Amino acid sequence: MTINEYLEDNLLLLTASPVVDHIQIIKRRETENDGYFRARAKLIDEGLLEISIYCRYEEGATHLFEYRFHWQDKDSNLIMRWDNAKHHQALKTFPHHIHMGKNETVGECEVMELSGVLNKIASLIDEG
Repeated sequence: MTINEYLEDNLLLLTASPVVDHIQIIKRRETENDGYFRARAKLIDEGLLEISIYCRYEEGATHLFEYRFHWQDKDSNLIMRWDNAKHHQALKTFPHHIHMGKNETVGECEVMELSGVLNKIASLIDEG
């Protein structure tokens, strides 16, 4: 998969998601070897998902290298933020982690892709 195909697939995930009402592309940059995508998605419950993805093409495939998925409610309160910023080194899943709730409680999590984030949001919106 090329950088362009990877970024397009992520945009298609947002476009096709039943929990996304509107998408705003903030920035998109791509070269043959890497790509960056930043967007805001207004959700059907009036919440907001901010997406930041940096990917690289290495060894014949495109890989997610850095990410940040920030989900907040309509009052701008954090619900969850998944990222792989290189802090919280004591976590077993370092650098992958999640921030939860207003207090931004940090927890362990595996690598998170946009598809997983959208599935999690959909399941929690359905419960709420």
